[in-house]
Amino acid sequence: MTTTPKLPDGVVTFLFTDVEGSTRLWEEAPDTMMEALQQHDDAIDEAVAGHAGVSVKPRGEGDSRFIVFESAHEAVAAAADVQRRLAAVDWATDRPLHVRASLHTGAADLQLGDYYGSAVNRAARLRGIAHGRQTVLSRTTWELVQDHLPEGVTIRDMGEHALRDLTRPEHVYQLDVDGLPDSFPPLKSLDATRNNLPQQLTDFVGRHTELAEATRLLGETRLLTILGPGGAGKTRLAMQAAADVTDDYPDGVFFISLAEISATDDIIQTIAESIGVALSSDEALQNQLLTYLANKTQLLLFDNFEHLIDRASIVTEILMAAPNVTVIATTRSKLNTTGEVVLSLAGLETNWVTDEEALQTSGVRLFLDAAKRSNPGFALDTEDLDPLAEILRTTGGMPLGILLAAAWVDMLPVPEIASEIAKNLDFLETEMGDVPDRQRSVRAVFEYSWNLLSVDERNIFAALSVFRSGFTREAAAAVADASLRNLATLVNKSLISPSPDTGRYTVHELLRQYAETELERDEAGCLEVQDSHAGFYAGLMGETFDQFFTGSQPSLLRTLEQDIDNIRAAWRHLLESQKYDDAVMMVGGFHVLYEIRGWYQPGVALFDEALDALGEHPDDETAQVLRSLAYGTRGYYLALLGQPEGELTADCLDILRTASDPVALWVGLQNLAINLSYLGLIDQMVTAADEMIVTGERIDHPFWAAGAKNWRALPALQLGDMEIPKRILPEAMKVFEDLDEHYFMTWNLYLQAMIALIEQRPDDAIEMYTRQVSRCREIGYRRGTMVALEGLGQANLAAGELDAAEKAFIESLAAAEETGMIPDMLGMIAKVANVRGLMGRRIEAAELLATVLAEPMAVRWTMSDTITIEEMTTALLEELREQLDPEELSAAQARGTSKPYDVAAKELLETLSG
Repeated sequence: MTTTPKLPDGVVTFLFTDVEGSTRLWEEAPDTMMEALQQHDDAIDEAVAGHAGVSVKPRGEGDSRFIVFESAHEAVAAAADVQRRLAAVDWATDRPLHVRASLHTGAADLQLGDYYGSAVNRAARLRGIAHGRQTVLSRTTWELVQDHLPEGVTIRDMGEHALRDLTRPEHVYQLDVDGLPDSFPPLKSLDATRNNLPQQLTDFVGRHTELAEATRLLGETRLLTILGPGGAGKTRLAMQAAADVTDDYPDGVFFISLAEISATDDIIQTIAESIGVALSSDEALQNQLLTYLANKTQLLLFDNFEHLIDRASIVTEILMAAPNVTVIATTRSKLNTTGEVVLSLAGLETNWVTDEEALQTSGVRLFLDAAKRSNPGFALDTEDLDPLAEILRTTGGMPLGILLAAAWVDMLPVPEIASEIAKNLDFLETEMGDVPDRQRSVRAVFEYSWNLLSVDERNIFAALSVFRSGFTREAAAAVADASLRNLATLVNKSLISPSPDTGRYTVHELLRQYAETELERDEAGCLEVQDSHAGFYAGLMGETFDQFFTGSQPSLLRTLEQDIDNIRAAWRHLLESQKYDDAVMMVGGFHVLYEIRGWYQPGVALFDEALDALGEHPDDETAQVLRSLAYGTRGYYLALLGQPEGELTADCLDILRTASDPVALWVGLQNLAINLSYLGLIDQMVTAADEMIVTGERIDHPFWAAGAKNWRALPALQLGDMEIPKRILPEAMKVFEDLDEHYFMTWNLYLQAMIALIEQRPDDAIEMYTRQVSRCREIGYRRGTMVALEGLGQANLAAGELDAAEKAFIESLAAAEETGMIPDMLGMIAKVANVRGLMGRRIEAAELLATVLAEPMAVRWTMSDTITIEEMTTALLEELREQLDPEELSAAQARGTSKPYDVAAKELLETLSG
C-alpha cells in the first residue's frame, strides 16, 4: 500500500510545469496524446525522485504539475533534469511536447493538508509568462542558488516584469541548460502590451470559474457587462480578465474609473486621460476621441458605470466608430445597450462535503487569503469549518462581506466572528483609511445602491425582503405589489437575481437584511407585508393539500420544497399573530411534505412551536382544532421515530369529532392509526380505520374513503383476515389509478404484495414491490421506499433469491437511516442477519442479532410485523444456537453486544458501494 509523502513546510521552493499548447494537441491526436502524457509524467517523476521533490496534486488542467522542494538547489537541479529528460523522449505524438516551468521560493502556507497562499499563486503566474521548453525563476530563488549552480546550468537575467496577477513586478531569471534551447521569444508578461491596469496589493483569489467565463466571452463579444451588487468583486474580476487577454489588444488595455465622476459630460475627458490621448483642437471632444479610436485594437474597461447609466450611449458610439475596440463595463445596473452581453456575479462558493474540498472552495480561499493578511500566523483548523460555513452563508458568499469578516481574525476566533455577524450586520465594517467610503462597510455598499433607487423601487425592494430563499413572480405580485416590469428593473440593478430554469427570483442575503431593516422602520407597513406574506403561503399550502391527491404530486412537492423557508416563516408569523384559521390551513400541506420527505425530527419541532404558541388552554374552537392537529401530527412523526404516543394522539380526536371539518378528523384518525400500528395494538387500529372510512365517505371526494381502505386492510392482514383486504384494496386502487395518485397507491401496492406473499406468489409480490419502489422514487418518498424495499427483500427471500433479498434489506436500511427511523433500522439489520444465516454465514448473523438485542428500542414493532423486533430477533438467534458451537456463538454475541447499532448499520451500508 502506497503512502502519501509528507508535505514539507517552512521556506520551500515550488516548481510549476505545464504543456504548451496542450489543448490543440489533444484536439489533433487524442489517442496518442494520452500515451504522450504518460511519457511526460514518467520523465518528470523520475527527475523529481532524484532530487527529493514531493509531487502535489495537479493544479488546473491534467498536464500541469506542482512539485515542492525543501532545497532551492535541488529544485533548480530537478528543473534542469526535467527539461533534459523531456528533450530525450521519443514522443508518441507527431510533435514533441514542450513544457514550460517556473521556480519560486517562499514560505509554505499549509492549510488542511494542501498548499495555499501568495507564494503558490506567484509561482503559477510566473509559469504563465514562459514559453515551451523555457524555465524561469524568481529573484528569491535566484538569490539562494546563484553561487551554487548544478553542472551545465547557468542563469540569465531577464529583467523586471509585471506578472498578470497585477501585484508587484517580479525580477525574472532564465535557467539555461547546456545542450538545450536557450533563445525564446519575449516573455509573455503584462509589460508586452501598453496598459494602465492598476497594480494590486493582493492576489486574485476565487472567481476562477467566472474569470474563465469572462475571458471566453471576450473572445465572442465586444461589450461585456460584469453585473453585480456592491462588494461582489466586479472590479477585481474585470481587471484580471483584462490582464489575461492583453495579448489580443496590441494597441493597449486601459482602465477607466468612473467612480468619482459626478457629471456625465466628464466621461469623454476621463476616457481620454485614461488612454493617454490629448483632446485639444476646436473639434468636439467626442469626435476627437472617436477619430483616435477608429483604427485602434484596444480593450477599454469602464469601472463603476451605474450612476452614469443615462450616458451609456457613449459605449455604443465607441463600438460603432472603432470596430476593433472591445469594452468591459462593471456596474450595478445593466447598460441596456445594443450588443451587451451580461456576466452576472453571485456569491462565491460556500458549500463543500469533505475537509479537503473546503480549501478548494472559492469562499474559503478568499477568507484564508484575507485572514493571513490580518494575522500572518492564522491557521484554519477543522473545527473552524462549520462556523466558517456559517459566515459564508450569512454573507451569501459576497467577497466584500468575506473580506470584512476575515479582518477580525487578529482579535476573535472564527466561531465568535460567525456569532457576531449573525447578530449585527454593522459588524462587517473596516477602519482601513484607503478604502472608499462606499465600501467601508456592507451597510455603506448597500446604502449606495439604495440611494440610486426611486421611492417606488425602494418600497418594492423593502417588501421583497420578507421572502426567504427566493420567491416566484406570483408571490412578488401578491406580497410586494411588484409587477414584472418592477422585477426586471431590480434585476437590471443587481438587487435581485432571476433563475430562468425555475422561474424564481432571489435576493442576496446581505442585501435582504439591509432591505429588511429599511422595511422595519415603518412598523405598520412591515406588519402589513408580513401578513400578506403569511396569507399567501397559507393559501398556497391549502391549495396544494386540496390538489395533492392527483397526478400532480411530484410538481406540487417540488413547489413546496422550493418555498419551504417562506412557508416556515409564514407559519411562525401566523402563530405569533394568532391567525389560527390560516395556520390550520397549513397543517395538511406540512403533513404530506414532511411525511414524504422523511423530515420527522423537524416535523416534531415544527408542531412543538405551535403547541408552545397556543399554550395549555386555547380559548376559541379554531385554536383548539389547531392544537389537536398539532398534537396528532407531532405524534405521527414520533411514532415513526420509535416513540409512539397512542393515548395522547387518541385524546386529540375529541375536539376534531365535534368540529365541522371531516378532513381534519380523517387526518387525526390517521395519526392515531400509525401510533397504534407501532404499539402493536391491532384491534384498536381496526376501530380507527373503520371510523376513517365512515369519515372519508362524508367528504365530497373519492380519495378519502379509498385512502381509509388502505388503513383498514393493513390490520386485517396482520390478524390473518384475507377476505376484507382482497375486496377493498382493488376498490381503492381503482380510485388511485383514476386520479393518477402516487402516495396512497404505493401503500395499496404494498398491501396487495403482502397478500401475494401470503398466498405464496413471490413473483407477483416482487413485481408489485418493484412498482411501489418506482412510484415512491418518483415523488421522493423515503419511508415508502424503505417499506417497499423491505417487502422486496421478503419476496426475494420467499423466491429463494438470497443475494437479491440481502441487497433489498440493506437498501431499506439505508432509507431508514436517512429518516432516523431507528426501530426500522433494527428490523432491517435483523432481516439481513436472517439472510446471512441462510447463506451459511452464521457467525456474522449471530453478531448482528446480538447488536439488535442490545438496543433498548428493539422492544418496538416495525410497521409490517406482528411481533416486536426483540421477539423476531430472539427467535432467529435461537435457530442459530442449534447450528453453532457454543463458544463461537458466545464470542459472536459478545462482539455484537459491544457494537452500537449505527456502527453495524454503517458496515452493512458500505457493502452496497463495494
